[in-house]
Amino acid sequence: MKNLVNSYVEWIKKSLILREVGNGWHEVTTPFLNHNNDMIELYLKQQGEEIFLSDGGNTINELSLSGVSVEGKKRAEEINTIIRSFGIKRNGNNEIYATTDAKRFPEVKHRLIQAVLSIDDLFMLAGPKIESFFIEDVAAFFDLNEVIFVRDTFFTGKSGFNHKFDFALPKIKNRPEIVIKAINNPRKDTIGGVIWSFEDTRSARPNTDGLVILNDASDITSDISEALKQYGLPHINWSARHDNGNLVKLKAA
Repeated sequence: MKNLVNSYVEWIKKSLILREVGNGWHEVTTPFLNHNNDMIELYLKQQGEEIFLSDGGNTINELSLSGVSVEGKKRAEEINTIIRSFGIKRNGNNEIYATTDAKRFPEVKHRLIQAVLSIDDLFMLAGPKIESFFIEDVAAFFDLNEVIFVRDTFFTGKSGFNHKFDFALPKIKNRPEIVIKAINNPRKDTIGGVIWSFEDTRSARPNTDGLVILNDASDITSDISEALKQYGLPHINWSARHDNGNLVKLKAA
C-alpha cells in the first residue's frame, strides 16, 4: 500500500513542467485538469525569501468564459468559503494566490492546487444546478438525519502536508473517527489526489477511517469505483444516501 501511495507522489513530480515566462515569473504546468480538460497552470515568482504563487486569474475567468456567472451572491459566497478554507487569497483581478517561503512552499502549492480544483468544480453548478451546492446538500442531509459532524477540517498527514476534508465525524461508541470528502464532479484525474490525502492522513492517524461521498447525478466511471476499492476506501453514491446501510455508517454504532 505504501508503494502505491508513493507512486502517486512520484507521478505528480514527474508530470510537473516548469518554464520561465519572463520578469522572474515561472509557469508550472500540473497534471491536473480543469472542466475543459486543460492542464491547470500555476505561476511562481521569488523575491528574496518570499515566494508568490498564483493561478494567473485563469480559474475564475475560465468559469466566466464557460457561462458560469461568478458574481451572483450565492456563488461568490461559495468561492470565498473555498478560498478561506484553504488559507489562500483572491485579488481584484480574480487571481487565486498565496505567498510563502521555501520551507512551506510544497504545502502551500498543494493547498493552492486543491483550491483551484474546488473552485473549478463549480462549473458543475451551471444551468439547473445553480441553486444547489453539493457540500451544502450533504450538510443538510446530515442535519436532517442527526449525523454529528464538523465542517472543513484539516489533518496533517505523515508527509507533513495538511489535507482538507469537507466533514469529520467524531469517534462515538464503537465507531471510529471518520473524515469525509464530498466530490461533486468525480473525475479520474483528481481521484488520485483524494486517495492520497486519505492514505497520508491515515498513516499519521491509524485510528481514523475515510469515506467518500460521490455525486452520481452523472455516470461515475468504473475505474473511479475500482480505484477506491483497491485502496480500501469506502464510498457512498449520493443517490443511495437514504439506504439504511449507508446511514448506519454515518451514525453511532
